[in-house]
Amino acid sequence: MKPIWTVDDADAWRDAAMGRNDSDRLDSEKQPYFGFWNGEDWASNFHPAPFIVDWKETDGSVKELRFECSEQWFMFRKAWRFRDHSAMDAVLQPGLDPYQYKAIGRNVQGFDETVWDEESRVYMFEALMFKFSQNPDLAKQLLETGERVLVECSPFDTIWGVGLGKQTKDGRTDDRWKDSGNWRGKNRLGFLLMDVRDVLRSDKTPFEFKYGPFIDLIPQLDRPADELYKWVYPEASGDGPIRVGWCAFSTPVDQWWHLIYATSGCTDCYPVLEKSGIDPWKTLQSNDYSKLNAEQVQALMTWLTRAERFGAGTVSESLDKGWLLNLLKRLRDIGRNMEHAHQYVASARQPAENSPTIVPAHDA
Repeated sequence: MKPIWTVDDADAWRDAAMGRNDSDRLDSEKQPYFGFWNGEDWASNFHPAPFIVDWKETDGSVKELRFECSEQWFMFRKAWRFRDHSAMDAVLQPGLDPYQYKAIGRNVQGFDETVWDEESRVYMFEALMFKFSQNPDLAKQLLETGERVLVECSPFDTIWGVGLGKQTKDGRTDDRWKDSGNWRGKNRLGFLLMDVRDVLRSDKTPFEFKYGPFIDLIPQLDRPADELYKWVYPEASGDGPIRVGWCAFSTPVDQWWHLIYATSGCTDCYPVLEKSGIDPWKTLQSNDYSKLNAEQVQALMTWLTRAERFGAGTVSESLDKGWLLNLLKRLRDIGRNMEHAHQYVASARQPAENSPTIVPAHDA
């Protein structure tokens, strides 16, 4: 993929990919684990990984900022979030080591732990996108982990790590980190690295990455209702409503539920609808979705999956009246409009002619 230089570009990928991997989606019995910790490991935030960010100042001007590792960016954003300009300047000093960046971050003025706990994953995701998109050698190592669960084996960190190390205090090997059932921490860094790994594998735009799997379902839904009923519930007679209890474990419904809940943003459907002033039932019944943006379409699809008279009892109305199909077609139209409008404006900064290309590695 192309290097990411701006916060806006990093945040576009955050909206598309952050949160795809978490402890609820682990299959501990099938997935192997990959552990890392401290600056000697390429996955660590302390590992040398120089990158550049085109930083937009409050007056709209753009300033090129240089960072030596992802920890430096993370502490810079911490100082920025709490408006500690002295700490921002201190973090940008040349010649500091990662521990010094962290020490500056610990003393940020105006710090609010609740706010930081809620928002810090966003800034960490940015740091990782800059780090791996601008350092192909590091990206290659991340891709070579295949489908392994990435684990920060910090015995001291129960937020970003798992609260377990690779060794006991007396130096013996400790493999408890290889089973998520033993974890004492949230492993936020490991899961965010897995999100970034998914991005690096992709040759898509953020929109295609997030919504492509939905759009690909259009041919399945664009057919007569009786065929749809048979697809969702093979034993359907075609008469009367199809109750969700009958088809809850059928393959199409199971795949749809997985897609809805595996897509970043699914938990925000109610705030999105409320903020947009959208009445779900009135909007669905109007069958006019031309003014909806992608976030609103996703919110409606999620709402429909949860409460939709799917939840109240039937799926036939959504299928027969084409609500799901037309929402998916609206997503497709949004994607086409974006492609025509932007055609990916060429970056002002072109990579060097012989710069290495990030190529997804095959799982070992």
